[in-house]
Amino acid sequence: MVIVSTLLEGDRRKSFKETAHEANMSTASVFIIVTQTLQKRKVAAKWVPHQLSEEQKAARKRVAEELLRRHKAEGEQFLNRFVAIDETWIRDFEPQLKFQSSQWKHATSPHQK
Repeated sequence: MVIVSTLLEGDRRKSFKETAHEANMSTASVFIIVTQTLQKRKVAAKWVPHQLSEEQKAARKRVAEELLRRHKAEGEQFLNRFVAIDETWIRDFEPQLKFQSSQWKHATSPHQK
């Protein structure tokens, strides 16, 4: 049980098969340990800003500061140049399939908002 718990803490995206292979156990045993003993369940993880690298965070901060500076200098004319749309384009992010981004969470883990 400790081995399985340690492996999942190291990488929460591991599958039963990967965990079983690394722990030298059967997949069924890992399933029982994870779901019944550790009371974990697989939930879809979402990409959120706190997962950005320090370099990406710094780049976002620079852009935000530049936009704020331009707004202060140009006023409402600066805002009139923006077009609002219903979609978000994130070019530096390759989305994964839902099962690829799933993570193991304990039953008492807080829900994402």
